[in-house]
Parts: sequence; C-alpha cells; structure tokens
Amino acid sequence: MLKYAMSGFVLGMLTAVLVAQEPPIVGDRSSPLRELGGDNVGISNAVLREQPEIRVLRVVVEPGGTRVIHSHDDVDFHLFAPISGTMRLDLEGEPSMDIQPWHPWFLDAGTRHGFRNVGDAPVEIMEIFVR
Repeated sequence: MLKYAMSGFVLGMLTAVLVAQEPPIVGDRSSPLRELGGDNVGISNAVLREQPEIRVLRVVVEPGGTRVIHSHDDVDFHLFAPISGTMRLDLEGEPSMDIQPWHPWFLDAGTRHGFRNVGDAPVEIMEIFVR
C-alpha cells in the first residue's frame, strides 16, 4: 500500500511541476514596442514569441535609426528579415550591404553585426533567434 501511495505522490508532484511551467510569451503586431536605448538610436522592439528554444522580435527602425554593432552569443543562429523596407546590414569586417524586404539574412551565433535605416520611412524587421 505504501508503494502505491508513494507512486501517487510522485506522480502528483510531477504533474504539479509540469502544470506550473510558464507558457511561452506570445504577442502580435499590437504588442507594445519598447525603445532599446543606450548607443542605439531610433530602435524599438516587441517580443512576439519567447520560449526556451526560440525568440521572435518585431523591430521598428526609424529613419536614421542605428543598431550598434553587437552579437548574440546565447543563440545557435539568428535570422534578420526586413519586412517593410530596405535595411543596411553592417557585418564586422565586411562591407555594408542593403537587405531588401522579405529577404532573410542568416547569422551564426556570435556574428558581430548592426543595422541602420538610411531611408526616409520607418522599417519593420522580424528577428528570429534559435537557441
């Protein structure tokens, strides 16, 4: 009898742990944007999906906006995809390149990069980080 009671207790504890896990953060285009600040200028973002395996951001870059050179060392790779306009992508040690809307750019973990909006209208970007 004690064996069955103990099994029930362990099963109940496992169920409580699984139920207590937080669901992933999920947003959409209406999720509030937050300014990045620091040395970044005219850059805001909102989390669209956050969970242990993946992070998806909506980024808005104002005209003249600049995201300073940085890297993501906590991911396996990262996709950078302008949606509403062309973005200038800066890769450390490489010439700058203009990335057209809906052309995702693949970045390995640790790739030092930045981006800027040289146009005259805000540009939306989707960034996907796979961990």
